[in-house]
Amino acid sequence: MKKAQLISKLCVFAENDEKKWRGQKPFAQFFAAWLEKLDIPFDAQYDFWDIDSYIPQLVVDAYEDLRTSDTLYIAQYRKEYVDDVERAVPNLTELGKSPVMEQIMTIQITAFLLDKVTGNEYIRQAFSEYANAQNNTLAVCFDKFLRNVYRRGMYDLIQKTKERGMGAQFAHTSIRTFVCAGRVMITFACPQNPTEQELSVSFVLEEGDPVALSGGLQSVYANLHQSMNMIEDVISGWPSSIVEQKKLFKVDKKINFGYT
Repeated sequence: MKKAQLISKLCVFAENDEKKWRGQKPFAQFFAAWLEKLDIPFDAQYDFWDIDSYIPQLVVDAYEDLRTSDTLYIAQYRKEYVDDVERAVPNLTELGKSPVMEQIMTIQITAFLLDKVTGNEYIRQAFSEYANAQNNTLAVCFDKFLRNVYRRGMYDLIQKTKERGMGAQFAHTSIRTFVCAGRVMITFACPQNPTEQELSVSFVLEEGDPVALSGGLQSVYANLHQSMNMIEDVISGWPSSIVEQKKLFKVDKKINFGYT
């Protein structure tokens, strides 16, 4: 479809009486206005050109302007968006810049919007993959940890102790685990200078699942590079010997739900 068609579809979606998720109507209105002002030479020059393949990138670009631009018309749309969702516009794509659950929720809600507006499931899927790229990369890194550490001794050590908290230190990176209510919280952390919050990334697993297929990201207070480095520190430092694992990964009663 051409840009004008997408703008028309966004306007129709925004104005129809269909029940919408919070944020969908103000973003659809803003995205339409934002596209109106976007000059795309190929769109104007060539009949064969269509906008479909570029919608994921354009949506993320629009969200960034909605979040950061001081342009008067964008500031007004930002207010309408914030009033509707009752929270700030999130950074969709960069880990550690916004609460991870707000990122995930906004991506899902926007993906549903695109599905409704375009009627094209490919666009919805392409946007989700594009916006979730850093989350997906971190998930692959965590899966490596599960293969090389959790399933190779750590799970058994957690299961065999009656204490909830365990931990180990790998150079500047620590790993802390805490068992509560059938879940295992795993936190990778690294101190910064004394005046700043430590870098950390946390995941939650099912307590009785040695394969941990259900594991997922819980929170992140670090960028992608920092998060992956912390996980890789633990992977590279985890010993293959069970005896050495027991010496390294020990019960720590200071670890609790607020310290994971």
